[in-house]
Amino acid sequence: MENQVVNVEDITLSHVRQYPLKCQEKGDKPSTINTKLLRIRAFLNYMVECEVIKNNPAKKVKMQKDDV
Repeated sequence: MENQVVNVEDITLSHVRQYPLKCQEKGDKPSTINTKLLRIRAFLNYMVECEVIKNNPAKKVKMQKDDV
């Protein structure tokens, strides 16, 4: 990994936006990527609740469109 983040405080909106793109390159389906985004968002919400970070950078990231 070239963009290693060690501290949760260092996670930015651009990190979270790049993650789905990396997953797409790896071949993940939109539903898989959305599940991962939900988990990231939940973790970062927890970090906000614990006052480790002030706001959740994943809030502004849109979910993938899932072809049904």
